[in-house]
Amino acid sequence: MRRLRRARALILAAVVVALTTGAQKSSRPKYGIPKLKPGQLWISSVPVGLEVYLGARAAGKPAGRTPLLLPSARDVSKVTVVLPKTKPDEELPDQFDFADHTTLTTTTKTHVEGTVKVDVSRALTYPVDAGSKPTLIALFQPKSAPLSDWARRYPPGSNFRFPEDRARRDLAARGVPPEFVDLGIQLLRKGGKVSLPTAKGWIVAEVTASGEVSISTPPA
Repeated sequence: MRRLRRARALILAAVVVALTTGAQKSSRPKYGIPKLKPGQLWISSVPVGLEVYLGARAAGKPAGRTPLLLPSARDVSKVTVVLPKTKPDEELPDQFDFADHTTLTTTTKTHVEGTVKVDVSRALTYPVDAGSKPTLIALFQPKSAPLSDWARRYPPGSNFRFPEDRARRDLAARGVPPEFVDLGIQLLRKGGKVSLPTAKGWIVAEVTASGEVSISTPPA
């Protein structure tokens, strides 16, 4: 009888551990691109956890926080993602220092403390076409910050899959230095988007819904 009670107690403990572990795993945010249906739009950002507004400005009620899946983006032509100031002594990236040239506009919100204007947030607005590009990653990376420092703003884990050898070759072919190629691949795995320097300027690499890496250069 004692053996039976002990066996039951061990089984119950194992079940509790399994359920607890499963709950912990399921509660972890999923940063990678999910399987998308036609008309859906998936929005993320670096850093993650930012408010998303449907439109050209951060007005009204936010649609949610990144990463965010919109069941339908039929009437959405622009999306605005906001990076807030979370600490009084925190410095936000300069509005004109962002490395992501795929934005439509960058904006700043301020308030007045006494006679001094204080930055409250930065916002990036992107064009949207869910039919041709059902994913959007807002990248708040400044050009002036060392890439190794900026890397701390990426989510943990390996969240995006893509042909890494091909991406390495493509980045090298665009003139990205080897040390930035290695770090760039790591950051693409984590956050899906990164801007990298070349001798001719900055390029933007982004993982797409098809699992490829798209590389773009600033418009001439």
